[in-house]
Amino acid sequence: MYDLLIIGAGIVGVSLGRYFQLEHNWQCLLIEREERCGQGISARNSEVLHAGFYYPADSLKAKLCVPGRAQLAAYLISNNLPYRQCGKYVLAPDEQVAELEQLYRQGLTNGVNDLDLVDGDYLHRLYPELAAMPALYSSNTGILSVDSLLHQLAGEFQAHGGDLAVQTVFHSMHRNNTGYDVTLTDIEGEEITVSAAHVINAAGLGALDVARKAGFITRYKDYELRYCKGSYFKAPDARGAFKHLIYPLPTINSLGIHIRIDLQDEVRIGPDANYLATNEEDYSVDPESEQAFREYVELYWPGVAGHQLTIDWAGIRPHIFVAGEFSHDFQVNDENESGCPGWVNMLGIDSPGLTAAPAFGPHIAELWGL
Repeated sequence: MYDLLIIGAGIVGVSLGRYFQLEHNWQCLLIEREERCGQGISARNSEVLHAGFYYPADSLKAKLCVPGRAQLAAYLISNNLPYRQCGKYVLAPDEQVAELEQLYRQGLTNGVNDLDLVDGDYLHRLYPELAAMPALYSSNTGILSVDSLLHQLAGEFQAHGGDLAVQTVFHSMHRNNTGYDVTLTDIEGEEITVSAAHVINAAGLGALDVARKAGFITRYKDYELRYCKGSYFKAPDARGAFKHLIYPLPTINSLGIHIRIDLQDEVRIGPDANYLATNEEDYSVDPESEQAFREYVELYWPGVAGHQLTIDWAGIRPHIFVAGEFSHDFQVNDENESGCPGWVNMLGIDSPGLTAAPAFGPHIAELWGL
């Protein structure tokens, strides 16, 4: 019998497996439907380590992002993994300076202590291609390699006795006297039942479906998952033009189309945020959207007009709506009140899920009174 079964081996699931296997000496089983870890949402992540100033202080995103960033940065450095603390500027036109100042105050409330407000002249001197706008600067924001991080975390998990089953999907569960009998299906359609005292559903895009298959139908009857697709374009001839991430003010369902750099100094712009008509994994990028990207970014980067843009890639975020309203926060739901102690459903784990990944384990351990 396992102490813990984790459904989904993305960055969150693997982080949870490592935490409980190493820190609590539990015997854990991690299952993943793809051929290897991190092929779902994690494979199409922006690879940004966020500081934590966007989120309301009482939100789970704020409570987990701030310590998660510190833990993850320390882990990357101690393991010599690719990482750069590049910093980020969030720009705002003069008429929206109040919103910028609110982000600053929100960050201070959340315990983000690296923030500074700069004027437009300063930023324009630093980057002449940018508009002379006031900005909020976060020095602790960074970029990393998700592949390298996943490889390290999964390696430690297995080296300490954790079990990983790929091309394996959740089918159903039943309560037993000590936990759960969970039926799984492998790639050939063969069923196997394993027992676990605790279960965490960290299935990303499939998490709501897993929760319902597990029997939590009434609990989530008013829930709807909507695939929020975000596309990127690359500016190949702008490589090396920026040493920082450059963001506009956030929108209601995203952080806005921003300038993202990677560890090779490539410049990308995106993502946008569009809800797909059906929940199908469509990762194509519409070439006709280039003009809309240009018009959006030109508001704070007029210099983009002098650069070529080429199609890059797209990702999908799992947005949860409850009774028709977008749920902005993470949902890490202990199902004890549903009659299933030791079962946690993790829903709507989008940005800053990567940054918060190291903090999910301690949070769930606290829910379970460990």
